[in-house]
Amino acid sequence: MRVISNTHSNHGEEFSGLLNSEVTDLFMASPFITSDFSDLFKTYKLAGVKSITLVTTLKENDKDQITKPSALKSFYEMARSKCPNAKVKVHVDNSLHGKIYIFKSVEAAKAIVTSANLTYSGFYSNHEWGLLIDSIKEIAQLENEVLESIDYPDVTEFFVDRLMMYSEQYQKDHPDWGKVVSPESNILEHVYNQEQTYNKAPKYYLKPVGVSEDPIYKEHKRDFSDLHQDLYFSKKGTGAICAGDVVITTAVGCGCLLSCFEITGRPQEATANEKLLDPWKERWPFHIQGRNKSQKYGGSWWEYDLDRKVLLEEFLRQYPNEKITKAGGVTFGTLNFGSDKVEITEAFGKFLIERINQIDSV
Repeated sequence: MRVISNTHSNHGEEFSGLLNSEVTDLFMASPFITSDFSDLFKTYKLAGVKSITLVTTLKENDKDQITKPSALKSFYEMARSKCPNAKVKVHVDNSLHGKIYIFKSVEAAKAIVTSANLTYSGFYSNHEWGLLIDSIKEIAQLENEVLESIDYPDVTEFFVDRLMMYSEQYQKDHPDWGKVVSPESNILEHVYNQEQTYNKAPKYYLKPVGVSEDPIYKEHKRDFSDLHQDLYFSKKGTGAICAGDVVITTAVGCGCLLSCFEITGRPQEATANEKLLDPWKERWPFHIQGRNKSQKYGGSWWEYDLDRKVLLEEFLRQYPNEKITKAGGVTFGTLNFGSDKVEITEAFGKFLIERINQIDSV
């Protein structure tokens, strides 16, 4: 254990030194964050980081909700620039007051528990003190306790973009908002939960994930447990899929069900720059965000035998007069010929979901 202070050194230099080439996971919890991550992190090396997580506040009826969306956007942009292949997450805990910075590698971990916020003044100029610890057990407890207190998990960049839109509109509608101690605003709750509430007659889809050149098999143990995930589609677009619809994903390769999603976003097309950074997006340029309704199953799907073909046969045995596709078919023909989705009947969709839920509820 060692004391860190801004009076004899500074948190910024300590932070930079801890971000060595072996660090794979960076976890940061701070109620106040910089408005410009590209500036604060300009000298930090994140190329080896595979996971970067930020926990912060976005309080109801607080200036937080007006000013912080642009800061969160800055965080996503910095992460995309510094560690483009990393898994990036933002969580909101509106009771957060502590500041914790965790640096994990394959065999070790270090953490700073401190008074310093994730800002330039917190890292360099304010009189701040903290402790550096390296107990893997204590660090794991710290991280778990922070995650257990989350109010809004997985605030994706899609949500942040919408928060920015609402924030900008709020400032236009309330030009004197800066003079108000507690502006009446709860845009996070509005954005986070609004999309899926409007669809009273959801459609059901079965969607393959993976491609023939890069199939998904059980032995790969790919994790599909994230709460919010982008579902990608070909140049034909997302079709009639909209917020509130249900998409059940299935693996190209082994044919197993992977997870079940309720669509929360709207279709978006990759920009020219995104296609340049990720050439595969030329083939799969459209995406739409979904909220995972089967996180437990999605994190261990390979342990079960929910093969779509076996489930199809089981369904037809139980309901011989039912169809499985909205077009009236009883096979997965369109998927077998490379389609990126097929609309299925409500009966078949609920049958598949029930089988997933049987596992998820155990």
